Amino acid sequence: MLHIILFILKLLGLLILILLGLILLAVVLVLFVPVRYRGEGSYFKKVKGNMKISWLLHILSVTVRYEEEVLIAVRLFGIPMMRPKKMDEELKEAEEIMVQAMEIKEPETVKEARQLGRDVKKTVRGESENSQSVQKDIKETEQTVRTEQVEKESWLQALFRKIKKKLIHILERIKYLYNRICVTLRNMKEKKDEIQTFLSNSENQKTAKLLYRQGKRLVRHIFPIKGHGNVTFGFEDPGLTGQALMAASLLYPFFHKYWDLYPVFDRSVFTAEGTFRGRIRLGTVLMIGLRMLLDKNFRTLLKRWLH
Repeated sequence: MLHIILFILKLLGLLILILLGLILLAVVLVLFVPVRYRGEGSYFKKVKGNMKISWLLHILSVTVRYEEEVLIAVRLFGIPMMRPKKMDEELKEAEEIMVQAMEIKEPETVKEARQLGRDVKKTVRGESENSQSVQKDIKETEQTVRTEQVEKESWLQALFRKIKKKLIHILERIKYLYNRICVTLRNMKEKKDEIQTFLSNSENQKTAKLLYRQGKRLVRHIFPIKGHGNVTFGFEDPGLTGQALMAASLLYPFFHKYWDLYPVFDRSVFTAEGTFRGRIRLGTVLMIGLRMLLDKNFRTLLKRWLH
């Protein structure tokens, strides 16, 4: 009896170890296996593009396409989990065809009842239009009476009221602008003092440097690691094309490895196409966030900002 109990406990222990191992394996996969993405896009009189996101040897994949409409497809182990939008539209068209076919075969009594309903709607609509015309006549009559009353008044009194109303409005606007200027100046002074106090604090300076380094690291990690594209542009005026090329040349040294520019001086044109790919590792993102949360001063500033 005792060896049976020990065997059961041993079996339960093995099952618990296997379960913990599977949980640990799942955590490691989620944290350290990157989510990969790649995409491409183009513009030749209309925008086209597609992007694919995959994880763990394409066990989970999401495909997004855009060409006049957005199409999304999700696959798990290669099995479609989300039906594309076009398939739904085809089903709707099939339903409309079936409804039309059923309407063709419907009995004469149903058709007569529908025709009677249409006639009743037309009658009600006609009465509504007559009622609206009567209301319109009443409004026009009231407007005419008000106009006659205004004409009976002295034009001098009407002019005086207009001038008084205008002056009151101008004074109110001047008072409002003055109050806004005072509040803005006071806020600027308070903000200036706060910024100077914040920057003069050595702990805040360390936190700002840490935030800059970690933010830079996060941007480098998330942004595509590979990509290339080209842009062809031109205007009817060659001088305008030259000015655009001169403006682009100021930034071109920073992205010349990834983008090619092709100016055209004899016609108006604009086309573009490009590809990119990258990966995001959840463990790296969590490590960056954890590094920031370990800073005591950052936690204090974060709580103050949230409250």
